[in-house]
Amino acid sequence: MAEHYAIAIDIGTSGIRAQSYNLTTHKTISTAITLRHPLPGANVVDHLHFALNIGRETAHNILITTINRVIANLNIDLNKVERLAVCGNPIQLSLFNNIEIRDLAFWGENALKEKNITPPSRRGKILNPQAIGLDINPDAKIYIPPAIKHEIGADALAMLYKSKALEKDEYSLIIDFGTNAEMALIADGEIYTASAAAGPAIEGQNIEKGRLASPGVICDINEEEMFWRMKILNDNLIVEDGDLIDPVNGNVIKKSDIQAKGITGTGVIAAFSLGSDDKIIKDGKIKDTIYLQDDVYLKEKDISNIGKALGAFRAGQLTLAESADILLDEIESVYMAGASGFYVDAKKSLNIGQIPPCPNQVYQIGNTSLAMAKDIVLNPELLDELQKLADKIESNHIMLATSEIFEKIYSLELAIYEQGMPFWMYNQWLQKYGIQEIPNIETEPEITKLYPRDIADLGDYDLNTVDIENTLSSKFDKCIYCMDCVNSCPENALSFEKDEFKLRTDLCSGLGCLRCAGNCKEHAFKYEEFYKDI
Repeated sequence: MAEHYAIAIDIGTSGIRAQSYNLTTHKTISTAITLRHPLPGANVVDHLHFALNIGRETAHNILITTINRVIANLNIDLNKVERLAVCGNPIQLSLFNNIEIRDLAFWGENALKEKNITPPSRRGKILNPQAIGLDINPDAKIYIPPAIKHEIGADALAMLYKSKALEKDEYSLIIDFGTNAEMALIADGEIYTASAAAGPAIEGQNIEKGRLASPGVICDINEEEMFWRMKILNDNLIVEDGDLIDPVNGNVIKKSDIQAKGITGTGVIAAFSLGSDDKIIKDGKIKDTIYLQDDVYLKEKDISNIGKALGAFRAGQLTLAESADILLDEIESVYMAGASGFYVDAKKSLNIGQIPPCPNQVYQIGNTSLAMAKDIVLNPELLDELQKLADKIESNHIMLATSEIFEKIYSLELAIYEQGMPFWMYNQWLQKYGIQEIPNIETEPEITKLYPRDIADLGDYDLNTVDIENTLSSKFDKCIYCMDCVNSCPENALSFEKDEFKLRTDLCSGLGCLRCAGNCKEHAFKYEEFYKDI
């Protein structure tokens, strides 16, 4: 019997996840991931700005080139692929589909009318590979799930669908622990949604020794014998014991067999929680370096970056509760989605305010976007069911960027992590603003982790981490070759080789940075020139 295959893809802000399946047996064959997004920038807003300013077609081509590279590593004959489903936020799916994105950059009907922008349909649809540019069987079907609204994407729908929270009669909060921190509060039959834009630190980026969740990273830390035990992901993303370390001086108390290559956001959260308990961190500040394993460490700037990310989570959740007119301690269940939400120790998240302080149940549910894409390719009729679900959800979406409540709360979060404001004063200011205070943690919730890893089943092959290095070249008239542009690049994405400037797009911080152009005294550096032939 001839074998036929299906592929599921999750386009996340910080990377791409893909899986292949046998359509006869429904077994998972293999999994391939990237450790970065191919477009320049550290967050989805950077990706949007890149597409708006450099070109949507260029952004689409870079993204699809990378996806083709990823699916080529899935250990299947791509000519026998019959179905492919993709999931992600509205910006990522719009770039994948190469449709209008300008409506995602502006808020409100008046703004869209002024710009003469007509939002495209983001309902569920089926396309062919040629329309996208995918290198698979040309007769295959490409399934794109619906958005709930144009600003609330398929990734948010996946959280709601896979958590099954809508089937329960309780107040519940669902959070995707990625750079955008999408969250949905279900209360009294209503769904309140927001995106807190926590930033890349939550997944290990913008941390000096930080990396995304991948083999060799410190993903958790536990206290043991008055010291800190590192927890490290092995080659199959299973957690193993690392070294036992004195965090104050870096002394190795007990050596392990596994090596640390960096630390992901969940590891930083663990260090933050333990450091707060051990008084190494006080009021969001540290006196010196926190030493971990194999020359991995945390500095004051790292703690500040993760603190601001945690502040976005708490401020977003409190804003949702205020909008729904409920108290935080009325939330009964919390669902933690995404790789960071899965690998983080939920008790440590609770300890430092990443999740509300009083739920009875906490569920760590993994990568819901990839899981829903898998469900679609194995059962294509699900696409219609998801559209019906999206249509009937009356979501109250709160734009945190324009919310006065969020602005007041987040200013207090910044005061903690930038100025060292004590927490009792934080609650005092909330009271002055007429906003509910953050309650104390009374009891520990019951915590349920549904799978051994964020992607439940990796398949018959080891996890394949795909190198997506994309290097572009350019020359500039009037350049005096002072190399100020190269030396100013914070991500080492820019170099000069063989009379040409070389740009690693997957490392570049994009239009949110542009230190290269800003430091060019001759104004010769033209960032857009790198992309003119794409």
